[in-house]
Amino acid sequence: MTSHKKEDGVRSRSGFTLIEALIVVVVLGLIMVIGYPKVGAAMAKTDLRSARTTVINLMATARAASVQTNRRTWIKFEGNKAYVLARPRQDGAAGADTVGTVQDLSAQYGVTLATGADSIQFDPRGFGANLGDTSSVTLSRNSHTETVTLDGLGRVIK
Repeated sequence: MTSHKKEDGVRSRSGFTLIEALIVVVVLGLIMVIGYPKVGAAMAKTDLRSARTTVINLMATARAASVQTNRRTWIKFEGNKAYVLARPRQDGAAGADTVGTVQDLSAQYGVTLATGADSIQFDPRGFGANLGDTSSVTLSRNSHTETVTLDGLGRVIK
């Protein structure tokens, strides 16, 4: 019969000690604390670019609708919402047709919209209604901002 002996009372065990596991958790926590502000800033910039693209798409939609339907169109800004209107209505009723959907930039991207006017107009030829004037829309989130500028001919400058 053979007997198993303990070598000096210590058994061989595989695994991690509590101290090793705590060190790993602390190191991972430090990495997260250092990296979170950079990730947050990158997300804010991405949301701003997406909101800027949405505003540019609204401008293109308004311009195209004015040319296609031979009507005056507006991009209307109400708070952080923007949408395209066309007049006169195609059914002959009073008011304006809404072209496309209302874009809530705050809900979609968490940005704040600021503009000098409550709307940007396009004439039936697709030109800006105020030739020679520029219109700007400023989008902001946290400390980051993006500006979309439209020239008097209805083209996006930046």
